[in-house]
Amino acid sequence: MASNELFRKTLIQVRELLKHNKISPEDLLTVCQHRMRETSALNYFTNAVEKHDPLINSKIDLPLKGIPFSVKDNFYTEDMPTTCASLMLENHIPEFNATVVEKLHAYGGSMMGKDNMDEFAMGSGGCESQFGPVRNPWNYSELEVEGNDDFYVAGGSSGGSAAAVAAGATFFSIGSDTGGSVRVPAAFCGVVGLKPTYGALSRHGLVPLCNSLDVPGIFTRSVADSAFVFNILKGRDINDPTTIKQQIPNSRVKPEEDVKGMVIGIPKEHYIDGTHPDIRAAWDKAIKQFDDAGATVIEVSLPNQEYVQPCYRILCCSDVAINLAKFDEFEYGRRARHGEFKEELNYLSRDYGFSEKVKRRIAAGNFFLLEENKEKFINKALSLRRMIRGDYAKAFGAKDSSVSPFASTSGPLPCDLLLTPTTSVTSPLHSSFTAMADLDGTEGQDHKDLVGMPEVDYHVTGINIAGIPAISVPVGLSTNQHGHEMPIGLHLVAWEQQENKLFRAAKFLEQESNFHHWVENH
Repeated sequence: MASNELFRKTLIQVRELLKHNKISPEDLLTVCQHRMRETSALNYFTNAVEKHDPLINSKIDLPLKGIPFSVKDNFYTEDMPTTCASLMLENHIPEFNATVVEKLHAYGGSMMGKDNMDEFAMGSGGCESQFGPVRNPWNYSELEVEGNDDFYVAGGSSGGSAAAVAAGATFFSIGSDTGGSVRVPAAFCGVVGLKPTYGALSRHGLVPLCNSLDVPGIFTRSVADSAFVFNILKGRDINDPTTIKQQIPNSRVKPEEDVKGMVIGIPKEHYIDGTHPDIRAAWDKAIKQFDDAGATVIEVSLPNQEYVQPCYRILCCSDVAINLAKFDEFEYGRRARHGEFKEELNYLSRDYGFSEKVKRRIAAGNFFLLEENKEKFINKALSLRRMIRGDYAKAFGAKDSSVSPFASTSGPLPCDLLLTPTTSVTSPLHSSFTAMADLDGTEGQDHKDLVGMPEVDYHVTGINIAGIPAISVPVGLSTNQHGHEMPIGLHLVAWEQQENKLFRAAKFLEQESNFHHWVENH
């Protein structure tokens, strides 16, 4: 089989080819290595793997035997740098693998590299890495032909993971999602991005951003691939006490799925100004497709949606300040080359090792954590978190012990799923994004990383606060003002541990849209 056909296939498709001896694990490895060389300008890896797992030549039949994958550079990898795309950890080599990495190796997967990312997972564009920005594969070659050195952003913070899958360098990738960091890049790069229920996948060995919001996520080229990898990675881990204790059932995706009898909720708060007309049209089209297929489509309300970003920023920045305090250059982190006293050495090391954005979030977190600010910020954010989760519980008709027992969780009709856009815009050019996200160094601007970017993260962040699963599915293309076609992603949300419903509806969207992941200028 020609290599230009093989790297375009899905994980499930190449497993079938391997099963029937039409290709070998070595063929897959060779194809992906060639693809990595061809697309190296996209900068989706911080480190590439040179020596591959001996299981690739084993006669043992394993579910992922020989399947190339990659992991975001904030997951621990034994004997290989884990940098979080930061100068602070540029030479940090862990002594063990993260649980998800260990599982993927144990099931025969072949790791190709560590994915580039926004530093310490703080960003929405994949542009804030000490290794340089990740470039979106879509229209990259066309921009080169036009003589334009600009590029479309891959999304963040897991931009490298999405770009690696979209470019064909790996068949799936593992990212992390704290406030949309898997689903936004998936939408921008035209791949499937899953954020599972909090606790369904182990966080052991994931460098934390916000402990109560972080979730390992999965990038694939199909919904069936996503369910397959989810089944391998889910489950309790004794090294992570936050993993779900009860057994999580396997998720199965049929070749064709129907949604007859499902109740699909459309949150009215997600009709916001600034949503691109093509994205709105894709959303409306999907609503009609669900309705035509026998699903019941209803309007629901998430009345506390407007408080999602303030709640997220307070909780996230506070955890950032705590989690990054250990990087004091004595036990962890890079040490400055000069400094006479311990305090001076600590200050200089952190000033050099962290970017301005990271330092802003640390400063904001320390402010929120002041004793006199606890009631004003932390306690209010925690109260808002319960209210936001309560909104989702009401929409799904779920009984939730974290919501006040006096709060009603009964809605007009319990939803199986919610449907929204993933983002309100398609991937912008890097030059536009840096201005939009306050990364161009202009004096006197509001710092968007402290207040959020509604164009990018409005639809996705509340899911992390509620701890429930969601998936972004590519459904079509939008032609932007530059004449370039860019992917559109739609966002399905389920109640906790309802990934089966999520995959079923996502597969329906996938088959109805017939989205093609590849364009000629890839």
